[in-house]
Amino acid sequence: MKSIRSFVLIFALSAMIPMQIFAQKPEKIRCYDENCVNEVLRDLSSDDEIKVSEAEQKLTAMALEAGYTRDSNMVNALKMPMVVFIFENENNSKNAFLISLFPKFCWADDCRELLKLTDNDAVTDDVIRAMADISGSGDYIARYISGHRDNLNHKAALAYAIGKQKIVKMENTLISWLNDADEPTKVEIYKALLVIRSNDNTASIIKKGAKKLLKSQAPESRVAGLELIAGLNGDKSMSTLYKALKDKSGDVRVTALNLMKPYVNQDVVKKVMKKCKKGDALVDAINWLGDIKDDSQMEIVINQLSSGNPKLVEASIRAIFKIDNADGINAVKPMFGGDYQEVIKESMIAYEGDYLDVMNAVLQSGNDSQKLGALQIVESRAVPGLNTRVRELTSSNSQEVKDEAYKVLKLVVTPANDEYLKTLLEYCDDKYVADVQLAIKSAMAKATETMKNDFASTLKHVKADKIGRYYKVFAYFGTELCVNKLIDAYKNGPSIAEARNALLLVENEAYKQRINEVLK
Repeated sequence: MKSIRSFVLIFALSAMIPMQIFAQKPEKIRCYDENCVNEVLRDLSSDDEIKVSEAEQKLTAMALEAGYTRDSNMVNALKMPMVVFIFENENNSKNAFLISLFPKFCWADDCRELLKLTDNDAVTDDVIRAMADISGSGDYIARYISGHRDNLNHKAALAYAIGKQKIVKMENTLISWLNDADEPTKVEIYKALLVIRSNDNTASIIKKGAKKLLKSQAPESRVAGLELIAGLNGDKSMSTLYKALKDKSGDVRVTALNLMKPYVNQDVVKKVMKKCKKGDALVDAINWLGDIKDDSQMEIVINQLSSGNPKLVEASIRAIFKIDNADGINAVKPMFGGDYQEVIKESMIAYEGDYLDVMNAVLQSGNDSQKLGALQIVESRAVPGLNTRVRELTSSNSQEVKDEAYKVLKLVVTPANDEYLKTLLEYCDDKYVADVQLAIKSAMAKATETMKNDFASTLKHVKADKIGRYYKVFAYFGTELCVNKLIDAYKNGPSIAEARNALLLVENEAYKQRINEVLK
């Protein structure tokens, strides 16, 4: 391996940009000079997992920022320490991560330095694949192949790079590599040839290779065979794809289904369902129906909701919500809050149909278990349109439903609910006071100062032993009137302790000094 000192000197001269310039751009990046970048790189090798995670996040952010700004000073300042780190730490487990960052901020000319990393055979594969993702790197990749013609390893990565950069002049070279290539390498070669093929002879070579791959024992090779056949033959590959639906590998079946998507019609759907009648194959087909949003087989899908196979039930629930079929959704509603609550929640969060209609129906007409399940979904996807139903459930006879309704109240209320919330805070059980206070804070967050003052000024009817419940709300509002009320309560009562605690919560900087003086 070349001397690291020589390499650093060459690298610095080629950059032609002093590191001090990088330090002049604090507004653009989170690390300002070589020492700072090296400090982050040291954390990358720490035994502290938190430090490692933070270092990865910082380096990723810097790479994205350098790439976005296309600032050559930033690029070189970041690139040099990274390359040196990889040289000095040949077997570091984080080298692959660092190399994966280069395409985010490097340009074609940077490949001159990146190629020097291939002196370390352990990272060569990663470097070549990273270069493949850098626009305009084709000439450097071609030169690398030419310069290593007598001792060329990493042909799979090089084939990937040739295909990604569409280096047409390498077509015959790729074909020549097939003679002694192993199966994974052949897969990459065929994929590259599919992209750059220039004649029928190459197409014939790909087709012949794809047929052999379809007979492979390795599922990933059969997947590649399907992709090659579909890439060559388009809609004429359907017979091959149908056959693949009987494959024992789920990856192969799902690949076949995905490759069919551009050619879907009712005839295709019927043939798929005929070949995928049970077990995992039916799971794959139902997932596919959801992806293509086809409801012609909804009866079959609904029937699976009562299946003893959890995978079939889950696939059917997901498909029903993706397709947005009314009959299917009605069949799922009774399942809210049950054994499949998590998949229902996941599906409802992503649901693109009339979310309010579905949720209101369950919250209004469901049993306690179903209502509880619906409220749990509201925690992750809340909209003001649900506030009527949620408010009703704060009076539920079910303790679990009631507790959950109070918990999510803050997520659905609006300023129009101010009178309801004002009254609720006075009369609710002690255990719900904090929930209602947060609901008022949320509802009035964007209300005008006048609205907040009106709220605070209309509490004369509130009993003395309950007025303390409103002090935290006054603190949330932070208006002059509200602060004055808190100061008066602290000085004159009632609920002096609650008033003091609330004053400490006021975030309005305009009153902080006054509050501190009062509390001395």
